Parts: sequence; C-alpha cells; structure tokens
Amino acid sequence: MNVTLKQIRAFVAIVDTGSFTAAATAVNSTQSSLSVLMRELETAVGVRLLERTTRTVQLTEAGEEFMAHARRILIEVENALTSADELVARKRGRVTVAAPPVVAALMLPSVIARFRATYPNIVVMVEDITPQEIVARVASGQADCGLGTFAGELKDVHSRRLIDEELVLICPSTHPLAQRREIRSQDLRDVSIVGLAGSPDVRRSLDVRLRLAGVHVPPAIEVRQMFTSLGMVGAGLGVAIWPSWATRILPAFNVVARPLVDPPARFTISVITPARRTLSPATQSFVEMLSETGRDFTLA
Repeated sequence: MNVTLKQIRAFVAIVDTGSFTAAATAVNSTQSSLSVLMRELETAVGVRLLERTTRTVQLTEAGEEFMAHARRILIEVENALTSADELVARKRGRVTVAAPPVVAALMLPSVIARFRATYPNIVVMVEDITPQEIVARVASGQADCGLGTFAGELKDVHSRRLIDEELVLICPSTHPLAQRREIRSQDLRDVSIVGLAGSPDVRRSLDVRLRLAGVHVPPAIEVRQMFTSLGMVGAGLGVAIWPSWATRILPAFNVVARPLVDPPARFTISVITPARRTLSPATQSFVEMLSETGRDFTLA
C-alpha cells in the first residue's frame, strides 16, 4: 500500500466540501486532478471510499472508517510541522553541556542565565564531569557540546576557541608568597604544592616551568578536582594553580591569587561539538552565546 499525504488531503477536502468542484477550489487544484488522486487512493486501500453521483458525494462504510484515521493523520502531520518550525525558531529544545566542575560552577551559570532569558523554553542539562570524560561524551553524542582545555589531536569533535585563560598561583592569605606581587618559578623552592592529577595539561605546564628553573619539587598532595585543590590550599596544605577568571571565589576560602611570570602560564578554553552530527538549533544558539559571553570574562 502506497498512500500519500496529497491523496489523504484530497479525500478530506472532498468530504468536507461535499463535492469535487468545491474541494478543487479549497485545495487550489483542479477537479480532474482530485479525481485522479481519489482513484489512486481507492486503488491503494483496495476499497471504495466515496459514492459519487452527478450532484452528491457520500462516504461508504469503509470511507467512514477511513475518514477518522485520515483526520488524525493530518492533525499529527500538522503538529509535527509546527514542532519542527518551533525548534528551528529556537523556541523549544534541549542542550546537554559537559564541563569540568569548576567551569560548570563558575563560568556556565552566567551563560545559562543569559541563554534562558533569551530562550526560556529550551532545557539546559549540565554534565559536570572530569576533563578526560568530556571529549568522549561529546564525540559519542551523549553531550551536545563540551567546555574545557583540550590538548593534542581531538578525534570526532570540532573545537572552537572561547577564551585564553591566564593561570595564577593561589596560596593562603597568610602564606609568605601572598606578600609578593608576582610569583616566579624560583619562588616555589621548598614550597608544598597541591598537584592536579586530573588535569594533565596544567600539571605538565607546572612541571616544565619548575624544571626550567632548576626546581624539583614533587607535589605534596595530588587531587583530581580543582575545587578539591582549593580546599587543600585554604587549609594551609600548600599552593596550587588556578584559572584567573575564577578568582572571585577565593576570598571565601581565605585564599589569594598571584600572577605567575617568566613567562606567564596560559591555556585556551574551547567549546567542542560532535564532528559527525549536525547541531540542533538549540545547540547552535547555545554555542553562539558561549562565544559571545566568553569575551565578557575579564582575565587577570
């Protein structure tokens, strides 16, 4: 059976108007075209749907039953088209964003607030996970986009630079380094360091800086989440690396930030999206807003 929407629309128009002539006018067609469509429809379903005389058109018993289904089909198609139009217009949808906890807590809220004000009916889901998980989630389609610092060759994702972040050294406000205006690698001799085992790029950068300065200080403590390192530093257990755009939270932990120099330590925060999947209108809007809002972050 090969029934088309054009045939169903013709059938419903004929029944609603009571004649082929009136139906042709209603659907902007010709009477002969509607006759052809009805013959094709009745051939496809295998039964006569209409009884035609020179003046009237009436439903057969099979036509009565088919009519109920035909109306439902047209309603469902109309609803589907309306939903698609709304989605394209970015009125509805869903976006799943993967990001490290520190980015999810300190960078995303302002972006999401701005996004929700513009698109109130789009649901935003945040997956606050480790950096190592983000690329896999986005590449597999489990997340629509991801934020973070990504090093090396990325497979199955596209990457777009958002901001160049400057890393700073954080230490307790009572620490001797807190008295300095800036921190050099040599200043880290004999200093306890809280290492980031879960952030290999940051860890590698710090290790290289220390080796070049002739400083060989293994981390006194290793953690996987940056928020954990903040707690450790606040407790006086050492110093750590922290993104400059996220320094506003430091006073709550009695921790201060000092710029790293010779040379400054910088990383790029990017947004990644699946390479093998077309972005939904909602995701496109969110990524665009991420790019716009990224310029608003003041880097120390």
